[in-house]
Amino acid sequence: MKIGDILINKGEKKKFTLGNISGTAFCGRNTGKTLVITAGVHGGEYVGIETALRLIKELEAEKLSGNIIICPVLNTDGFYDGVKQISTSDYKNLNREFPGDEKGTSTQRIAFDIEKYLYPTADFIVDLHGGDINENLIPLIFFPYGSGEDMKNYVRDIASRMSVNFRVGSYASNGLYSYATKKNIPAMLYERGEHGIWSEDDVLAEKEDIYKLMEMLGIIKDGHDISVNKKQKEIVSVEYVEAECDGLWYPYIKQGQRVKKGELLGVLKNIEGEKLQVVVAKFDADILYYTLSLGVRKKDALIAYGTE
Repeated sequence: MKIGDILINKGEKKKFTLGNISGTAFCGRNTGKTLVITAGVHGGEYVGIETALRLIKELEAEKLSGNIIICPVLNTDGFYDGVKQISTSDYKNLNREFPGDEKGTSTQRIAFDIEKYLYPTADFIVDLHGGDINENLIPLIFFPYGSGEDMKNYVRDIASRMSVNFRVGSYASNGLYSYATKKNIPAMLYERGEHGIWSEDDVLAEKEDIYKLMEMLGIIKDGHDISVNKKQKEIVSVEYVEAECDGLWYPYIKQGQRVKKGELLGVLKNIEGEKLQVVVAKFDADILYYTLSLGVRKKDALIAYGTE
């Protein structure tokens, strides 16, 4: 297997750095598909980062039929500086910078290198996210609605076998996973964790789902249960609400709550307590995630809710 100009021999595990990205590659003893696992696009989403690090320790290249590439912390500046969503090098959100720019800012160059070095190797990409420092989130997977029926159905089937509560159809196109699907690379965005913390239970659950994914791709044959999760719901319509201006955010809902059309979800106020924005449910829905921050900037995500 080659990543850029780096050769990884059969049965070999090798660390690599190419441009602005670093990771570990496993080249299986037997041929097969290549799974790319990314994490740390947002530096405060720790469940995915810890899961990726544990997989690097656990996997054995000689036992694989195919290849696995793991990049556990793509946004290193954001991770070590402990900030939400952005990189402190240029204040950009990596998951909003695809396609990248070889001559752009540091974050845009990372996006460019992901496209250049990781996309061409991948038969499937799973991008691990989670509730950031400012977010309350219920476990879910985003999968592509806007990259063709074959892509949608293939990734939907994989998502339906994961242990998360929801699979959410998305028309996004400028993120790591969503732009990959526009390039005809099957991919999904996996979300687990919240409040910018991680728990052992969350890491173990996410790690088991990644092993299920490896099983479905034929990379391992360890007997992991890959049956359909009958409790999982598919969300086909989502409302993403952003702050209309800087202000103080007061949510009136809880994680995973079911709300009714017309129900008050939260209020944005100014420092004097005057209402600036009132958020009301446009339809009956499940709460997917919302921000916990008291202070928010204009265009910050406030809440996302969806329906089947």
